[in-house]
Amino acid sequence: MKLDYSAKHHILLQNRDSKLLRRMDEPYYASTLIGDGVWQIASEGCLSYLVEGSREAIVIDTGYGCGDIRAFCQMLTSRPVNRVVNTHDHFDHTALNGLFESAIMSAATAPLATVPFPSFDGVTFPQDYRKEIVKDGDVIDLGGRSLLVFEVPDHAAGSIALLDSASKILFIGDEIGPFGKDIQHCVETVGAQFHRLAAFRGDYDWVCHGHMGKLDAALVERVAENIDYILAGHEGEPDRKPPFHMPAPQQDEEGNTIWMRDAPHPGDAGPKDPETKLHMRVSRYADCEVKYDDRFVFENR
Repeated sequence: MKLDYSAKHHILLQNRDSKLLRRMDEPYYASTLIGDGVWQIASEGCLSYLVEGSREAIVIDTGYGCGDIRAFCQMLTSRPVNRVVNTHDHFDHTALNGLFESAIMSAATAPLATVPFPSFDGVTFPQDYRKEIVKDGDVIDLGGRSLLVFEVPDHAAGSIALLDSASKILFIGDEIGPFGKDIQHCVETVGAQFHRLAAFRGDYDWVCHGHMGKLDAALVERVAENIDYILAGHEGEPDRKPPFHMPAPQQDEEGNTIWMRDAPHPGDAGPKDPETKLHMRVSRYADCEVKYDDRFVFENR
């Protein structure tokens, strides 16, 4: 299956480091071996990961880059690459699900996956692919290697994390970042999720983020400690960081529009509403930051 990106031929994507420009309808993929039988795949949107077992290899998240990520990953392994597993529903993680025989996801992710961002107007993404539903505690067996599923809904309604104890990596989607955690909902609930992840710390040394790559797994324990600090009554400082605004797109001499490859597209992301911004707090503790809404600290209060 080939997706038609020709409607975006006039968009040029620029790599942040090399400044290399490619048209949005030109395939771009790069792989890095980050563990025994584990590759990080860079394209556009999120980072994807390929995990190889003795029976099959599986892709974690798809990005939304032009081209065939399944075919690219198949070049890296002799095991069949037939399935993808989504950490959550956001389009930058689920856009290319239709290239695979089936997509594995949580029940809450299923009705929301592969809904295009506004910047993809004019491109059609198949949404009738087969879906396999997993829940907390399920195991995805790849043959000689398995992924343990944790439900961690916060960044998205159906977020899951995937533990590969063979490579000692926890694939955590966008639920944590290099500086800590941006809590979207209830602090108490998220704290319980992170304490459960921390209880398995002996099984992983790294967490793999959907955009930032490999991070020190100790960050999971530090976030849990910071959340405990908040729940003990220590209110964070008001979040004084200016609202996020996308920079205006550039244009070249021929009238092509230039977007950064590793940034959201214009129109796809915006700032929090002003009311929410007034309630945002930042707790700096345990060598990390936790951002949260002071109206949603405890589940039943």
